[in-house]
Amino acid sequence: MKTLPILACAIASLVGTQAANACTTLLVGNQASTNGAYYMARNEDYKAVWAKHFVLHPRTVNEKGEFHSNTDGFTYPYPKVSLSYTSMQDWDTHDQTMGEVGLNSAGVGITSTESLTNRKAALAADPYIPNGINEDSIENVILPRIHSAKEGVELLGKIIEERGASQGFGVGFIDKTGIWYLETGSGHQWMARKIPSDAYFISGNQARLKEYLPHNADYLASPNLVSFAEQHGLYIAKANQPFDFHEAYGTTGGKENITYNYPRVWIAQHILNPGLKTQVDRDQQNYPVFLTPTHKISLQKVEDIMRNHYQGTAMDPYANADPLGHYRPISVFRCAESHIIEVRPNLPIAIGETEYINLGMTALGVYIPFYQGTTKIPYGYDIGTNVASNGSIFWDMRKLQTLGMANWKQNAPIIRAAYDKYESDTAIAQKKMEQKYLAIYKQHPQQATNLINTFEKTATDNALKVTNEIFTTLTQKADMASHFAGA
Repeated sequence: MKTLPILACAIASLVGTQAANACTTLLVGNQASTNGAYYMARNEDYKAVWAKHFVLHPRTVNEKGEFHSNTDGFTYPYPKVSLSYTSMQDWDTHDQTMGEVGLNSAGVGITSTESLTNRKAALAADPYIPNGINEDSIENVILPRIHSAKEGVELLGKIIEERGASQGFGVGFIDKTGIWYLETGSGHQWMARKIPSDAYFISGNQARLKEYLPHNADYLASPNLVSFAEQHGLYIAKANQPFDFHEAYGTTGGKENITYNYPRVWIAQHILNPGLKTQVDRDQQNYPVFLTPTHKISLQKVEDIMRNHYQGTAMDPYANADPLGHYRPISVFRCAESHIIEVRPNLPIAIGETEYINLGMTALGVYIPFYQGTTKIPYGYDIGTNVASNGSIFWDMRKLQTLGMANWKQNAPIIRAAYDKYESDTAIAQKKMEQKYLAIYKQHPQQATNLINTFEKTATDNALKVTNEIFTTLTQKADMASHFAGA
């Protein structure tokens, strides 16, 4: 998620300071899910008044030109042919940089980035590079040119090695063969791991990857990852033990880890594995990196995790009227957007790969499905700035969420019930549309595409309709609460 301006990045290179803004990432292998799907989810937490634009970039033939970052001096040549891809952009980038999530026409998805802090000693030996690659550039440089998740890891890794990274980050890549997750170790060091098919992974702004096996096909890394760490005293090899990436390049301890980062990992792991004995505020560096869930994970369960705010416990900051509670929850009001990419490998890419988009706070929001095969993003998803306005879907959602926060105990259950029903009804409609698609897509591909576009228009119209109905209900309740009736 958004981190520091360029001067602050240079300072962070020396002191390892964590950015004030943050995200939460959840990755699920296909054998750990109820329907054989891979899931890649992230909450993008930044500012409550920061509109997001969800756009579809068309396939483009580029004779020349280069990408220019909106936040620093990073540039990168355009590919000869840019694949079409979706992107969740910041409102102030002309929809060209700061992409957060997307699926391309080759069926590859990305989520970028999970902000993380690398070890001070590692950054002293290999600082972040002020004009290196960062969140502002990653999706819009990588996604238009890759045809597999692994290719995405390799390309981003190559850029980090050659051009450097200007901040610490984690990036997820997904396709029909699985999910890869890359973390920076320093300005030029990185490691990536393919998520085990029977497990899930969660991160809340910390370097989480540990074991590195250099000759295993499920691992990738900068070529001198281990030797660099040993040369600079970041790691001492242990007999018969694999290299520990986190020990060499990650961080442990500190208030931010204890109360801000790891509690999100803790609550998610305890929901998915209720028998865990870990404690929320101690021994956090030994939280498991990968876990096989007690029960397989559904799309709804992924949504529930991304909406979690310790509800049902004394740690809930909203129900307990303690908005700055001791432990930072997964769902915060300043979430700009949340996304879940679902990849079902046994289906055609057009309907087998879906982005579920939630604008604003997840606990008071709704996930709307956008299929990879859509060729039109409905009106209103590319409108909005940092000032409230009409016609912007982002602001329609954010205004309602503001009402929810103003009277949580009364309004939040009303919002949640209505949106839950929308999601349930939409899931039924999805199944019907997908059956129709499968019956016609081979013989009538254009009709099949039109079917998807029609579904998207209906789904987004219904989401806005439900939002306005909730707003009306809450307005009526406010009226009755202070209804000075007279003659």
